[in-house]
Amino acid sequence: MDLKKRSSWFYGVYGFISGFLIGFLRSDRAGGYQLIMNLPASFQAGTLFAFVILFGGATNRWSRRRAEKYLERTERRVEEQYDNLAESLFNDRKSHKPK
Repeated sequence: MDLKKRSSWFYGVYGFISGFLIGFLRSDRAGGYQLIMNLPASFQAGTLFAFVILFGGATNRWSRRRAEKYLERTERRVEEQYDNLAESLFNDRKSHKPK
């Protein structure tokens, strides 16, 4: 999730609305739920949901970028080792010309 893109913010709005609507529910003691009008709890739940979605998405993107950079460095190092090995084998073969 890239916070520079508008589509990512729609996920945050969706999370806020979902949390806001969940904030209207209260558990009754019989295992069901009742619909109540509790605006402060609804805003808190909506804000929490939006924060979790946006923070989780940004953290996931950051971790993925770090992993890609790590893999890229490792891949480059292995390629350099293969190139050095091939060059040393080629130079070794050149120095042992048959007579």
